[in-house]
Amino acid sequence: MADAALRILIVDDDETIGKLLTLVLEEEGYQTRFAQEGQVGLNLALTQHFDLAILDVMLPGMDGYMLCRELRQHPTTALIPILMLTAQDDTRDKLAGFNAGADDYLTKPFEPKELVYRVKALLARSQPVSGSVPSASGGQVWAVFGAKGGVGKTTIAVNLAVALAKNPDTRVVLIDGDFSFGDVGAHLNLSPSRTIMDLVPRVDEMDVDLLGKVLIRHESNVRVLLAPYHPADAERIPAENLKRILEMLASISDFVLVDCPANYDERTLTILENADQIIMVLTPEIGPVKNTSAFIDLARQLDIPAHKIQVVLNRANSEVGIAAPEIENALQKNIPVRLMSGGRAVVLSANRGVPILMEQPQHPFSQQLLRMTETLQSVARG
Repeated sequence: MADAALRILIVDDDETIGKLLTLVLEEEGYQTRFAQEGQVGLNLALTQHFDLAILDVMLPGMDGYMLCRELRQHPTTALIPILMLTAQDDTRDKLAGFNAGADDYLTKPFEPKELVYRVKALLARSQPVSGSVPSASGGQVWAVFGAKGGVGKTTIAVNLAVALAKNPDTRVVLIDGDFSFGDVGAHLNLSPSRTIMDLVPRVDEMDVDLLGKVLIRHESNVRVLLAPYHPADAERIPAENLKRILEMLASISDFVLVDCPANYDERTLTILENADQIIMVLTPEIGPVKNTSAFIDLARQLDIPAHKIQVVLNRANSEVGIAAPEIENALQKNIPVRLMSGGRAVVLSANRGVPILMEQPQHPFSQQLLRMTETLQSVARG
């Protein structure tokens, strides 16, 4: 049964659906309030406290999308989890809901059990980070970087975070640092209703409580800070604000992993320069090897110590790839981690939004990822 203190706002123009939702949710122990119009629902949300809102798309006057946007614009309701309901099973409708700021989408008719599952999942994700107090020493920041796209960087970053979080005493935050076209949310099946854009304008007032509300809790126990929903918002993230966010997250975590884009803009350089370890991912082709060599040269110019760069060779068993010893010779650097291709299973897990380390923990690629995690932790400890 749910905590009786948790309150859910239901806004649906269909009274029958409203009564059904009320019955199902109150049987689970939640308190509910029901409204049949968008404006009435908005007034309730702004004058009372709710832990979650369920909004129908088709409402008289102010529709569900508009209501969702209004809730996201008010400080007191900006971070409330929102589940959208619709009779239209259309991808465009779902995208419109996510664009408005919804966390999840459910199509009518629905099974009561599925509704309850989604409500519980949203509430669990929205719970503030507990027991996270600033540490004097701070956690480590690991930047997962690739000097060329398509090398499997995001897959490795996501599964590395999951692997680190297997220890229940280890606090792990994963940041989608590709602020224009990040895929971390897709890899974890998380919608970008709360993103780094909820922190950027409030960086001067940022504290543990605010971080706890903005970070999204994944079922793996990883806390996730997603990239902006709109690619253009990337330009609204000042490098100095990003540095402050990294420092604050490190103070409440053991590990902060950042999935970086394959570029050298000011924000990416800020991440790399402030990282304790740079996990450099490449594949055995000439392009990634050449670009990785160029990055190592750039790192010297930026005074990034060579020992902070750990090279991960992905798809090391490629039959047409460059041999690992040749790559080491070209880079003048040891490659401590070599991953064999995970093949179709890795692609399917990414498409389903479930890390392979969770979906198939005994898969050979999953076992490689666990060994990689141990190696990187050992290197970081010196």
